Amino acid sequence: MTVSGDYYEVLGVPRDSDTKTIKDAFRQLARRYHPDTSTEPDAEQRFKEIAEAYGVLSNPAKRASYDAQGSAGLAGATAEDLWGGIDFADIFGSGSAAFGSLFERLFGPPAASPLRGQDVHLDLVISLDEVLTGGKEEVTIRCPGPCPQCAGSGSGPGFAPRRCPGCGGTGQLTVASRRGPLMVRQVTTCPQCTGRGQVIDRPCPACEASGRAMREETVTIRIPPGVPEGATLRLAGHGMPSPVPGGPPGDVYASIRTRADPRFSRDGADLWHDLHIQASDAALGVTASVPVPQGQLRVRVPPGTQPGSVLRVGGRGLPRYGEHGRGNLNLTVILDVPRRLSSRQRQLYEQLRAEDAGIGSTAGGSRAPGVPRSGRPMTADAGEWHAAGRGLTIFTPVLLLVIGAVYLAGGVAAITGSPILIVGAHYLSGGLRAWGWVMAILGAVQLLAAAGVWAGNQLARWLAGAVAGLGAIGQMFFIPAYPVWSLMIIAADAVALWGLCVRGNRKNPTPNDSM
Repeated sequence: MTVSGDYYEVLGVPRDSDTKTIKDAFRQLARRYHPDTSTEPDAEQRFKEIAEAYGVLSNPAKRASYDAQGSAGLAGATAEDLWGGIDFADIFGSGSAAFGSLFERLFGPPAASPLRGQDVHLDLVISLDEVLTGGKEEVTIRCPGPCPQCAGSGSGPGFAPRRCPGCGGTGQLTVASRRGPLMVRQVTTCPQCTGRGQVIDRPCPACEASGRAMREETVTIRIPPGVPEGATLRLAGHGMPSPVPGGPPGDVYASIRTRADPRFSRDGADLWHDLHIQASDAALGVTASVPVPQGQLRVRVPPGTQPGSVLRVGGRGLPRYGEHGRGNLNLTVILDVPRRLSSRQRQLYEQLRAEDAGIGSTAGGSRAPGVPRSGRPMTADAGEWHAAGRGLTIFTPVLLLVIGAVYLAGGVAAITGSPILIVGAHYLSGGLRAWGWVMAILGAVQLLAAAGVWAGNQLARWLAGAVAGLGAIGQMFFIPAYPVWSLMIIAADAVALWGLCVRGNRKNPTPNDSM
């Protein structure tokens, strides 16, 4: 490496410069410090530094390693590794050939590198907060290394390997034979030392003469802000050892994966969030609190916002890697429709539906049910009535109270044996005291249900209907003995059921609708 300082300072660009800015700076400086044309005294050295800086910063992988580890991220790289990928034709056009030959003249032709160890690849999962601000992650790497007990020699304590007498330390045997006018040489691995060139008389008990042992190394990887999903960070010299003595070890390549966040989904530098609002908020507008990577933000949802709309908040996403600024926070509007409605909510929704239908049919001259001829919808106090329930359902709670009282009184009479009422006497004369318990329970439940119907409770309405139905069915068994009384009870239950099947109660009186 030629540069001892910062690559960004060499090119005179900020650390968040984009690719075009870096290319323009390199083109200008390369023409200025060209050794064949520049009059600067240190033109050749400056040109090497500029070329090395651009070779690193123009390559996304090399730049990511440099941003994460500094000069350590490029340890072991040769001049060819640093500037070999520069596209001179793209930068200098017709002058690219001259620049290419100049690079070979300054840095020399590419040389054969010694056999390196294998690289280690791993996935590094980081949080959105680390993508936002950057950070450091410690990773433990387990790979073979020199045996600490024998220092990699493979021999036991107090012994050292000796040169193989069979191959003279070369690890190979050469056998020559003549076949006619030709001399044939055959090279094979020495069977005595198995190609190592050394013989170990007392093997190391820890590594069994292999000279290697598994080791664990904890390294720190620096995460640059805004690092893209899937980007690869290089940690030089921490991979597998070289298979030959003195060879350089491999590198560690960490592929960045962003940990799933329940608040957001990531798309580059942009973040997406589902904003759940009520139907009333979508129609009237609302100020909602939404999460951002660090904290909360209040945004205004405009009136008339449609489901599936996207509200964009600029500059609230993640940093744009290698560029200025931050991405956007995109809010997808999700409309929450209530699954269960209270009686009051149902009343209001039905009024709104009636008003919408009235507005839609004004041009045709017709009107929706529950909307007066004036075109005005009914007020919240008037409510909406089913046409078949006018003048009837206001008496339904009262009728249910009477039926419940009759059932309760008759049941008590049948249980105690005191015929207080006629209905109790006929239950008692039938000898069915068990029916007295049934009718007393039904009467008590009906009284409670009637009170609920009076208050407009939907569950009480269903309960009252069930009790009325069961009572009517029970009375059918007594028609032969007491036809008049049984038919009266059945008729009362039927009227109550009819009233319960419409949408009226005491909270929904008949509107003043001029015909």
